Amino acid sequence: TSKSSLSVQPKNHCVMIGAKQHSSMGTEARAAAATLITRILLYSVIASADSSLRSEVVNSASDAPPIIFVQPPPPKNSNGTAANMLPSDLYTIAQRYYTGPVTIHSSVDEAVGNASVGAGLAVLANMLPPIAGTPQSSTTTSISSAIWTTIQQKKLRVYLEFPHHLPAEGSGAALPTGQTLWERIVAVESIGNDTQTQHLLHPHKHVDFQKIPSSAVTPVLVFAKVAGYDNASLGLPPAAEINPLLGKVNPTLLVAATQLSHMRQRRFAPTRRWQDVARYILAFLEGSSTISTRFSTPTKHDSGQLSAHWDAMPANLWNASVTASYGPATPLPANAEQTAVSRGVAFFRAARLLPGAERAVTAARLGCGGDAGASDECAKFARFAPPYNGTPDGDGQLGVFEGFTSDIALDGSQPQSIGVRHDCICETSTSFAVLALSGKQGALTVEARQTAINLLNYGMIFAGFGQPWAVNGGSDLATNRPWTLGGDAFGIMSWTTANNAYKLFYKDDDARALLGAIGTAGLLKTDRWNAVLATNALGNLRATPRNGFGPSSAEFSSLVGGAVGTDGWRKIYDSAGTPTYSPHYQCYIWATYLWAYSKSGFEPFLTRTTAALEIMMTGYPAKWIPTANGIAMQRARMILPLAWLVRVNDTARHRAWLSTVVDGFLTRQHCSNTWCAFKEELNHPGWGGATRVPDNDDYGTFEAPLNQENDDPVSDFLYTSNFALLGLHEAAAATKNSTYQRYADALSDYMIRVQARSSEHPGLDGAFFRAFDYDKWEAWASDADIGWGAWSVETGWTQSWITTVLGMRVLETTLWDAGQNINDDIKNDFDAWSKILFPPPPPPPPPPPCLPVSAPKPGKGATVHFNLTTTQRPLCAPSDGPAYVLYTGVLCDDHNIEWGSMYTINPRPGTTHADCTWSRTANPTDIPGYFGDCGVAASAVPIPVSICLTAVSGA
Repeated sequence: TSKSSLSVQPKNHCVMIGAKQHSSMGTEARAAAATLITRILLYSVIASADSSLRSEVVNSASDAPPIIFVQPPPPKNSNGTAANMLPSDLYTIAQRYYTGPVTIHSSVDEAVGNASVGAGLAVLANMLPPIAGTPQSSTTTSISSAIWTTIQQKKLRVYLEFPHHLPAEGSGAALPTGQTLWERIVAVESIGNDTQTQHLLHPHKHVDFQKIPSSAVTPVLVFAKVAGYDNASLGLPPAAEINPLLGKVNPTLLVAATQLSHMRQRRFAPTRRWQDVARYILAFLEGSSTISTRFSTPTKHDSGQLSAHWDAMPANLWNASVTASYGPATPLPANAEQTAVSRGVAFFRAARLLPGAERAVTAARLGCGGDAGASDECAKFARFAPPYNGTPDGDGQLGVFEGFTSDIALDGSQPQSIGVRHDCICETSTSFAVLALSGKQGALTVEARQTAINLLNYGMIFAGFGQPWAVNGGSDLATNRPWTLGGDAFGIMSWTTANNAYKLFYKDDDARALLGAIGTAGLLKTDRWNAVLATNALGNLRATPRNGFGPSSAEFSSLVGGAVGTDGWRKIYDSAGTPTYSPHYQCYIWATYLWAYSKSGFEPFLTRTTAALEIMMTGYPAKWIPTANGIAMQRARMILPLAWLVRVNDTARHRAWLSTVVDGFLTRQHCSNTWCAFKEELNHPGWGGATRVPDNDDYGTFEAPLNQENDDPVSDFLYTSNFALLGLHEAAAATKNSTYQRYADALSDYMIRVQARSSEHPGLDGAFFRAFDYDKWEAWASDADIGWGAWSVETGWTQSWITTVLGMRVLETTLWDAGQNINDDIKNDFDAWSKILFPPPPPPPPPPPCLPVSAPKPGKGATVHFNLTTTQRPLCAPSDGPAYVLYTGVLCDDHNIEWGSMYTINPRPGTTHADCTWSRTANPTDIPGYFGDCGVAASAVPIPVSICLTAVSGA
């Protein structure tokens, strides 16, 4: 009744008849009323059409078979709430576009009893929220044998979803129930313009379904675990690993293994392919061939493709519940960037990601350990399901949760990722800091500033991420956290609070957290975190070898030496180091070192960073390796430290390095109108490796790329585009290069457009999903990543850095400028702590004594002996006195010794001569500690390495 061409009088008739239809009219009267409404509408719409077409359309409309929907009352969850409260999407579409009668009933018996011959019958299912790993079948649909007989007599076409059994089989045997995890949907028949054979569709994870025998149906869509981006490009797995999803049992029975009727509500993707599925089901119910998007006007249809019973069904049947904020060609408002910042920061609160005390305590009581999969209760907690939905939110004093997982629930919501990470907390603080300065919204500005302070206080101080120096610590610390006794890990931050990860650090996570802290402190112009910033930078530097390449990740215990305060951090710091040609894991800590150098003048920050960047750029690209997620991210990451190198040491060579990396990254651009996206990349000529999901079995087994081929039109906002925006923004400011600025502007334009918009899911409004397909213009990708899938949202990494850079663009400042705003008094902190953390190295040990020999001097190959007195238990020393160990060796040149064997002359009781005899051949692992090499001292015992002439003979 919304057609603009209707006159007032027919529209009023429709309203009155519609009201009667839903109040007191019987089934036959309702059908007659529906036919009358249809005729009134059609006469109004086609009043100006030629008489032959008008006659054809009206006559066919009057013959339109009824479509009857059966939607049982929603089942009650354990918490008393109902699932799938919204009307079925199929029913909504039919009501809107079908010119024949459309009715809905709550039971199959009632619907079949009132059905006329030849009608279409859709038996729809309700679903309960899934329990991961535990399929549920209590809401399956069922048709009794008696009703099935009536259905056959009335020649009804039946669409049946999530069936308890297949009525056409006659036996009524219950079907087994399964649940998806990594399975997606493959079209095995072309069913629409956007859905061709081998095309992929995604119902998301943990979908309960009935295992319909392949022999019982002719499938249209199937469940299968397959690699691929848009298509099952590596083919289907073996038949035993495939389950039909949608297929015909016979010409009048179409079955779906799970609920498809709420596909929009459940955010099945991609949108256009699921609209093809909806058309396919509705066309079956009507009895026509496939409904196509080919009809675009109310007065034309293609014979064999479109029944005249559908009134101008558009190509886009619905707008998704979560969309991009703007279309690809929509002119952006003048304030679009500021609006994106405000909405992006408001997301953290709307999504309830800032836990309050009650929610934090509840998580501890449930024992989730940051993992929503730890238990069913933790899963409810992550979904805000009762009884965990009423807890008040926090203000950043207890940090921020990691974000949202890529799972999507029945109602289209997403569960929280409830880990608490050091990097996410500090990065998120910067988003609130830029809002505080750019928002100009009165009380909201004050609130944003305080939230930024709260977050950084928690991340850098109160959460205990920073490793202490426990002076005079006791035996418990010596056993459980030995690195705290000598301060070997002092200042370095653990990456998360979860279980043993609290004892682990990732250099890149520390780097991004420090960058976030630098941004917040500088934007708010406060010195409250000066000491923490200095000790964090210095602590990481101590774990950085001379070439600038530190461990990508390590347990803090690995920094501890053989004895407290002896050879811990210094063994790393003084080592040459081994290059790791992966900017993702290494290069952001170099950016922090460059900032630290600019504020402290502490030379190792600059020398080690410059050495690392030179090694990295000398090895570009042949030695650069992709991460498991791809190549584009490696280039994107390198832009920031190279831009900041220009800040501290602006040379032609350093600018050339920056240009090389940016130019390489720009080869991945895809530009349209005013925006540019950047495609992901799996391999590139000349690179030191490649990545992809190699086969179907590997899908979902590792941290994986979003694309399957280099040409797949997808942007990654977790690993690439987010950091490219930061890098290009900083590079443009450092160099005044107009090209860098132009592409920073175009990427910003793209990000503003693709930011999520949703009134139905306010907790997702303003979010940036990991993946965005710029052809489909929606979130879509290969969802193979084991932890951070295509629809995931990360508070750090993604949401924080995008909003931070957009906010800095509004403020016309940069992260470097923010870092320089930190009071110069921070140099006092660097000076004081560098003296403690980098004391002068201990003097080298005296050289081992030479072995005196008498003249004439023996020559090369001569045998020599040495008697070592020791109390070492590994050398069989008795408990009541020393052991005497006789070494035998040879002169390996004219004066150096290579020891070959040894045995203890007086081994302690209970050991044998064989137990206490060793040689280089039999005990090669003991060579460094107890034998040494030619002229090289052993590390565990003081034995001579050379001979010297003396007037006294003997050994």
